[in-house]
Amino acid sequence: MGSTSAQGWYLFAFLLGFTLAPAGLVALGWPVALLGFGLLAVAFGGFRSIKQPTASGRAGAGQRVPASLGARAANNL
Repeated sequence: MGSTSAQGWYLFAFLLGFTLAPAGLVALGWPVALLGFGLLAVAFGGFRSIKQPTASGRAGAGQRVPASLGARAANNL
């Protein structure tokens, strides 16, 4: 399954924030820590904004596999 450009940028923001927040708390100072926590908040908000809801509200509910496909897979074992 591929990812979109937005997912890549939010992942980058998450990784950068996850690195800067503890580094700021331990050694680099509180401005760097605040920047890291801000990037984490942006990443979490971005991930929630690009999440696509399912039709019925349950994950995986819309993708049912026909019974014949499962029977063919069982015969191949």
